[in-house]
Amino acid sequence: MILNNGAADTEVRSAQLKTCRQLLLLHQDILTSPVPGIFSQIWVVMAIPFYKAGKLNAYIEKYGAKVEAPQTVIPVILQNCLSYSLTARLAPAWNKIGHLLVQVLNISVTETQVCLSIEAYTIRLPPPELREFDISQSIIKNFDTHKNAVIEGHSILNNWCYVLPSMKRGKIVGILHTTPPECPFHSYEDFQMHWDGLYGYKLPEDCGDIKIYCSIYFKMIGERIFTYPLCTTCNRCSLPTLRSSLFSSPVVVIRNLLYV
Repeated sequence: MILNNGAADTEVRSAQLKTCRQLLLLHQDILTSPVPGIFSQIWVVMAIPFYKAGKLNAYIEKYGAKVEAPQTVIPVILQNCLSYSLTARLAPAWNKIGHLLVQVLNISVTETQVCLSIEAYTIRLPPPELREFDISQSIIKNFDTHKNAVIEGHSILNNWCYVLPSMKRGKIVGILHTTPPECPFHSYEDFQMHWDGLYGYKLPEDCGDIKIYCSIYFKMIGERIFTYPLCTTCNRCSLPTLRSSLFSSPVVVIRNLLYV
């Protein structure tokens, strides 16, 4: 499936991931995956009767996508689609953090068999506190007291962080109570919908607490500044992991995966 790609690369990539997730939520009988290295295309695996029934036509027309001629599924496509689809459907019970799935899931596909390998882990990643970024106590106190206060980058001595879910390293250039004007998300609820749609993450509910956002620069991307809720960042890369001693029978786990 070829998506409408009249936007910047980062926006096309978001649309690609959201389309994959939306299709999986709409139809239990298909598998999807982004095409590696091509932000404007996705793979969709389905049975022939499903394709002939035209069940995807309404979605395709609504979003201006195009469908290439169907072809027989090869192992590499099936493996990518199985891996992505299971990961997407397991969220938020199992969330992806860096290279881990919290419960690690590996899939291998050949012409004759599909193999699943599962290990259970517990990962505890508490949300960061401002003091962890080596910000002086007086600046933190002023920031907590005044809702329009901003912590500038030069006041953040430990200004490197890692963002979920990729654990990509970025530099904090500012900390705010509200999103900056150039941010495409204008409220915390917008962030919640975006993270749910893109990653399956359920951000903490809004309990009336004062929100904190970080403006983050990624050297590999360029000059564009991205905004992240503080709760989606971490000031260290190492993930504290603890292998679980409680693990269901592999047969039970695989059966549950197949019927998610």
